[in-house]
Amino acid sequence: MKAEILRLIAGGLLGLLCCYGGVIIRRHYADREKFFGDAEQFALQLKRELGFRKTPLPDVIAAFSETAKGQFSKMLESFSRRLAAGVPQSEAARAEAEETKMKPADKLLVREFLSSLGKTALPDQLDAVQRAQESFAARRAVCAEETKRLGGMYFKLAVLLGIALIVLLA
Repeated sequence: MKAEILRLIAGGLLGLLCCYGGVIIRRHYADREKFFGDAEQFALQLKRELGFRKTPLPDVIAAFSETAKGQFSKMLESFSRRLAAGVPQSEAARAEAEETKMKPADKLLVREFLSSLGKTALPDQLDAVQRAQESFAARRAVCAEETKRLGGMYFKLAVLLGIALIVLLA
């Protein structure tokens, strides 16, 4: 009797652990979607600020970081601190891109975007920011589809695994 209750409790705990793993996997996909959504919003704000007011990059980053909270905003703040400390822009961009939990192609896109900021004439810079905004929008759309498809699938599989463990141990 006592062993059956312990197996039931163990099965329940393993089931909950599997469900939690599914939630974490789903959150990973949702975080990628939010990251690129924030990147797209930053590129839009940067384009507006550069085009109309010619606001310096650190001020644009500070203004964006005040309103947006998330991985992209934290990455921008860290990038700005590295630049203020005298780290070369390409090195700061590489370091920040490598610290993100993204796919290698996504890291390359972020690194190229950060390292190109403020290095060209204004019309060329506005074109580059527009292209980056379009790239971020495309990545966000892909990530949204992956969140819906893969995140949901892995969550459901984790729940099924948890139920199977409960049944096996009960």
